[in-house]
This record gives sequence, structure tokens and C-alpha cells, in this order.
Amino acid sequence: MTIKDYDVANPPSPEDWLAMDEGARIEAVREAHERTRSPTGQNAIAHATIHVIVESRLAEGHTAVVSAYDRFRAAGIDRHTTIHALASVVTRHIMAVLEQQAAFDQDAADRDFETLDPAAFRRKR
Repeated sequence: MTIKDYDVANPPSPEDWLAMDEGARIEAVREAHERTRSPTGQNAIAHATIHVIVESRLAEGHTAVVSAYDRFRAAGIDRHTTIHALASVVTRHIMAVLEQQAAFDQDAADRDFETLDPAAFRRKR
């Protein structure tokens, strides 16, 4: 897989994704957003980095993340919105670590992935 091959609408093969250097993954996601003119907020690198965290957890087969992903996709949520929904859990837990200066609580994050509601992320059409 190359940087130009990444498309957020289509999952990368786990083997190809994990074979890429993390910096290359971030650049691939950043370029894909630029190529598709997808909004990234104020910091395209931070946005891409959060995408990479989610994509990597999916590629690694992290059960809670994969289950939430499958639930969202089965509910008809597009892949990009699904990645953002999963990223909302990641960012909430990163902020807890930073603000509370506590260890990352994987069990709490997994519970949040398990209770993440696709209905809350449906795009208005």
C-alpha cells in the first residue's frame, strides 16, 4: 500500500496498513482528505493522526473497536462517519489522560465503544 492508495471510504487491508510506517499512515490519511476535500478542522495532521489510531485498532482486530465499526456499518453509517464516531471515543479518552494525568483506561474505552450509538451519528440528508 502506498500513500496514494488510502481511501477512507474503503478499508485498507490490515496487512498492508500495518506494514506502513506510522508517519506514512498519517500522510496517507491527510492526503486522502485533501484529495477529496474532506474537512479536517483546524489541524489536518491532528485529524489524520486520530484517523490513524482508529484505522490501526481496526487493522489489529481490537474487538471492541471492530464490533462498534461493524454495528455502525450494519446500521448504514458510511465508513468515514463511522471512523469519526470511533474517533470520538479515542479523543475523549486521550483528553481524560491529559486532563486527569491518569493512566489510559482500556476497559472504560471498550465500554464506550460498546455503547456508542449509530443513531447519534446519522448524517442529515
